[in-house]
Amino acid sequence: MKITKKDLPKSQVELTIQIEQDEMVKYIDQTTARLAKKIIVPGFRKGEAPKELVAKQIHPTDLLNETFEYAINESYKKAIEQENISPLASPEIKLSEEASQDNLEYTAIISIMPEIKLPDYKKLVAKITKEDEDITDKDVEEAKKYLQKSRGTQNIVDRAAQKGDTVSLDYFLTVDKKEFDKSEKMPVEIGADKFIPGFEDEVIGLKAGDKKEFDIKFPDEYHNKDIAGKMGHFAITVNDVQEVVLPDWNDDFAKVLSNGEKTIADLEASLKEGLIAERKNEIQTNYTQAVVDAILAKIKVELPDVLVISERDKLIQEMEQRALYSGHTLDDALDQAGKTREKLLEEAIPQAESRVKLMLLLRAIAEEQNFEVDEKEVEHRIHHILERYSDKDKKNIDMERLNLIVKSEITDKMALDYLGNL
Repeated sequence: MKITKKDLPKSQVELTIQIEQDEMVKYIDQTTARLAKKIIVPGFRKGEAPKELVAKQIHPTDLLNETFEYAINESYKKAIEQENISPLASPEIKLSEEASQDNLEYTAIISIMPEIKLPDYKKLVAKITKEDEDITDKDVEEAKKYLQKSRGTQNIVDRAAQKGDTVSLDYFLTVDKKEFDKSEKMPVEIGADKFIPGFEDEVIGLKAGDKKEFDIKFPDEYHNKDIAGKMGHFAITVNDVQEVVLPDWNDDFAKVLSNGEKTIADLEASLKEGLIAERKNEIQTNYTQAVVDAILAKIKVELPDVLVISERDKLIQEMEQRALYSGHTLDDALDQAGKTREKLLEEAIPQAESRVKLMLLLRAIAEEQNFEVDEKEVEHRIHHILERYSDKDKKNIDMERLNLIVKSEITDKMALDYLGNL
């Protein structure tokens, strides 16, 4: 067997494999022997007839095709072992036009795991600084308001709407003089900035029963691409105006929230501690992301399509799960956003590529630092994963693959923590 290796773009390898006559004779004999076990020759027990008689019972084309398939499978396994190649997926096989029972030649295009060269990342990290951990009085006041609003009450008032009120309204939206959307009794909290810029301002000053029409341009980066950057015409009717009545910030309020265990001073101290912890987590997350982004920006790698497509499909599955948790389907969400699945698959490619690059970076860091996985932690995680499955389903789980996945998750986390603490 003669093997010629050639590197291709996108982390692919092409093997040209040639099997000469003496080897083909062996493959023909082995194929005939395998087929003999299935063929009955008059005067002989099944599987005991001489190969010459068996060969006469098989159409030459069928024998040749069976031999080619067997020879390719066997020689391919030997070739990747000899060349020390670990394929990511099944190869793309192309048979030579001159292939015959005397000389079989074919090419196998194989996607492999890309190798990346780590830059001097410690030098890059030295230029990145963490944000200030301090929290401001404004942060505390906003947190206090949030707690008060969580226990506040809404009362319908007979007056014009103002900032802080919640207005119930019906609206009718037209874009390019065509009906695009409508809703009834939609709550709008004025000042919450949950709607397109300018919409909530148009509601200020309106009372129950008031009607109003106005135009607003949708942002260029609006999630629904069909109306992004376009002018929308709204016709609204106010149903009612509700003001939010906040409880006083005092010991009575603290007792309600803590079952009588805390004073307002205790509550405010706990609130500050929570804000500080949240701020530290936010800073650490931002710093780690900045470190990763800086390193990835210096890494040049051609990603095999098979890895990107696999990661893209994982992204879509995650979207499916999130949609189900919210009581909808992904198709419902796509319809609402005016988007097709084909468009979603296309848009998911850049994110999939980023995730693959991150995976390669973390594995390279883990290898460089010789991280070792605690087997007890692996067993612990696998145990918790298996608890979700029935005894019947557990039998269908590839435990070797699951073990590799869990180990990879642990080493990826170790590498990410390492980068985040440089």
